[in-house]
Amino acid sequence: MTTDRRPGRIRVPRHLRWTHLTASVRARLVGSVALLAALGLLGAGTAALLVERERIEARVERSLAQEVGEFTELATAGTDPRTGGAFADAEAVITASLERNVPDEHETLLGYLPGLTIVPVDGGGSLQGDDTFRAQVTSATTPTYGEYQSPGDGRVVYAVMPFTKGGERSHFVTAYFVDLEMAELSETITSYAAAAALAWAALVAAALALARRVLRPLDELRRTAETITETDVSRRIGATGNDEVAELAHTVDGMLDRLEKALDGQRRMLDDAGHELRTPITVIRGHLELMDPADVVDVTATRSLAIDELDRMARLVEDLVVLAKSRRPDFLRRGPHRVDTVVTATFEKAVALAPRQWALDPLEPATASIDPDRVTQALLQLADNAVAVTGEHDTIAFGCAALPDTVRLYVRDTGPGVPPADRQRIFERFESGRGTRDGTGLGLAIVAAIAAAHGGTVDVASATSGGGALFLLDLPRLPDADTAPPTDEEYGALADLLDRHREEVYG
Repeated sequence: MTTDRRPGRIRVPRHLRWTHLTASVRARLVGSVALLAALGLLGAGTAALLVERERIEARVERSLAQEVGEFTELATAGTDPRTGGAFADAEAVITASLERNVPDEHETLLGYLPGLTIVPVDGGGSLQGDDTFRAQVTSATTPTYGEYQSPGDGRVVYAVMPFTKGGERSHFVTAYFVDLEMAELSETITSYAAAAALAWAALVAAALALARRVLRPLDELRRTAETITETDVSRRIGATGNDEVAELAHTVDGMLDRLEKALDGQRRMLDDAGHELRTPITVIRGHLELMDPADVVDVTATRSLAIDELDRMARLVEDLVVLAKSRRPDFLRRGPHRVDTVVTATFEKAVALAPRQWALDPLEPATASIDPDRVTQALLQLADNAVAVTGEHDTIAFGCAALPDTVRLYVRDTGPGVPPADRQRIFERFESGRGTRDGTGLGLAIVAAIAAAHGGTVDVASATSGGGALFLLDLPRLPDADTAPPTDEEYGALADLLDRHREEVYG
């Protein structure tokens, strides 16, 4: 703990504060388990108690009814075992009934005659000498069920059967000490309560251990988030397991991997951009320092050089902006478009780049979800790249092929080609192994970014066995239902457009 700035005040760390403990996921989880377990055990115990009480009450009622029924049958149709004939008086009936019956535990049988109480030979209890109970049961003139609160044994449920024999009214009574019967149930419930408390404590302990184990990745996630800064995202959670929390940790680790990769890419881009921009700035500054203001020729030459370098810087900045935007969701404006039509329109623009042997290979009709402006930009970049390494007698051709899952756009030339060792490197930023004429080294990187934004790929191969370069731009294709072949009118319009442009370029 740390002391507050005010004297006499102690500031408790946040992770030990009661509000934090009660608000934590672990506390809520364990508290919920503890509450639900307590309610479940309490509900089960209460239900068992009520059911058992009802069962005891029903068993007592059945026993009372059975005893009264047996006595009634004996008194009306039975014979005296001593004489073999009918019972002579009420005492003989009660005595015979008591001799034939063995009371259950917590049950007693009594016979009341005028001035006499008859009990079983092994009977006993507090009721036979209880004058209040005697007065209550002997006042009955009809078969009666009732309850009595015994001073010594608590609640008593009884059944009384009044009958007349030999001119005397007598009463046969069977009674149950219900509180004594319930006392055994109370002992059982007490044992259940103790066992339930132990089970509840064990369940809460297990829930706490499980919560710690399950939520450990979240603690690691919190600690990892606290250590991450805008310059260091190398820390990882490294959770194990295959549950939902572990999957969350793996997802966050993957996000951190992507974030670190993106930050590294941004750092490299800034470093590369700073390096590339530093050169023209140094060139301009050096010439301005050496320029003779009085020499008109020197001023004019320096001005032309500065403008040329500034133009190159402007193109570099523009290309960097395109690369930066390529990762944004709004970089593309996609829609279903006829790719062969886009290739033809781009080809008509490319023929004006420089006098070359331009050719348009047979185009296979195909439809893809693309941004036609970005695809045009990529194809023109490839064409400009080909122009930079070819001469007037070299051929540069555009083409389009429909593959099963992709549509392939390509630009091929008869230039020097690309060595296999450089075929991956040339698509990186500021790599000018086969760069465009502007010299920024970003042209092919922009093509790769446009392909990646479409979910496609870009590659380069040899155009023929004799050399040359073949740049392949593969983009995801839409189903064949959307790729209806062009009509004769569309083919005719494209052919006319091609002829007009050729006449304008070549005369």
